[in-house]
Amino acid sequence: MTTIIDTERAIERVLHSVAYILDAGEYERMGEVFHEDVHFSNPGRLEARGLGTLIEAFSAIANPARSHSNTNIVVTVVDDTHATSVCKAHTVRADGEVAPAEYRDAHVLTDHGWRIAERRIRQL
Repeated sequence: MTTIIDTERAIERVLHSVAYILDAGEYERMGEVFHEDVHFSNPGRLEARGLGTLIEAFSAIANPARSHSNTNIVVTVVDDTHATSVCKAHTVRADGEVAPAEYRDAHVLTDHGWRIAERRIRQL
């Protein structure tokens, strides 16, 4: 039996894994953390629907973030297969630009584990 704490930890692991995947520029691994039908919204920077489109969009970023730090993570379990989360993020781009933000995510449990189905980013 999976507990709420198990679910929260699994989702926190997904959130931290996103950071490592993006920091390494290993965009082909994004399917490990994002749902195939993901909706990704970072207004003014990047909008994508679908995993393939998201991978293409990240691959085309001229000044990618190379250091993501997530903090103040709060996971809310909705039911056995759905959850939401919010966290603060601190990113440093390849040119040294610092970009603090807030991530609001919707998660879904798949046959391969928890995946981010929707990410909305608000720059701070």
